[in-house]
Amino acid sequence: MPGGRRGIRGSGGPEEERPGVVEFQEALSYAFKLLGYRQRSEQELRRRLLMKNFSKDTAEEVTRRLRESGYMDDRSTASALRLKAEEGKFLGLGGARQYLRRMGISRGDTDEALEGYDEMSSAARLAEKKLKMLEDSPAQEARKKLSGYLGRRGFSYDTVRKTIDAFIKEEN
Repeated sequence: MPGGRRGIRGSGGPEEERPGVVEFQEALSYAFKLLGYRQRSEQELRRRLLMKNFSKDTAEEVTRRLRESGYMDDRSTASALRLKAEEGKFLGLGGARQYLRRMGISRGDTDEALEGYDEMSSAARLAEKKLKMLEDSPAQEARKKLSGYLGRRGFSYDTVRKTIDAFIKEEN
């Protein structure tokens, strides 16, 4: 088609001779778009590129180049996710560990990021918030509901018990 647009697949433009280059550029552009929203682990970015139907080789190459250029670092991503888990989501240590692993952070980086995790302060903040909704409930019912709530958020049994003992007094 004379006078048609150049560079579009099927138009005979130079990109048609190098489809891998075009795919790489599109994948890189999409990766930067994703990283513009928030930090992502290499595994998560690779998975998102594959979901967008980029080839496995292209996804690997894009993540490699971004890592080497300093745009991606799983350790700093793990630290940012730890902060979100601890201060934003109020997760217990188990919940935070599961959250980081689900986001594609390796076991080693997860363990390193979670060193010194303050589970008790997260549990206390969460208990204060939850107990406002349970203030009209009998103590035994409040204990049961708070225990289940904290447990589902990944807090250890010991932390749940200490938190409940600190916030709810037994009725005699």
